[in-house]
Amino acid sequence: MISELLYITLFFMVLALIPCIYRVIVGPTIPDRVVALDALTIVLVVILGVYSFVQESIFFLDVALVLSIISFVGTVTISKYLDEGSVF
Repeated sequence: MISELLYITLFFMVLALIPCIYRVIVGPTIPDRVVALDALTIVLVVILGVYSFVQESIFFLDVALVLSIISFVGTVTISKYLDEGSVF
């Protein structure tokens, strides 16, 4: 029962990627694209976490952790660049 529910969760999370990808490609402004990319990586981290639980493997959690750290640093860097015009 639990595995079917987790596969349904994975299916809906993959469906949640579609609007994020659309907004990254078509987004009218750069901040919209940054927020959509941040949302996309959050959904990917959740997908990796659920998939790791389904497969009973911790290796995907390492990938999810690295992806979330890179996403955070990238979002902060881009936000600072858009606000101030320079990163440093």
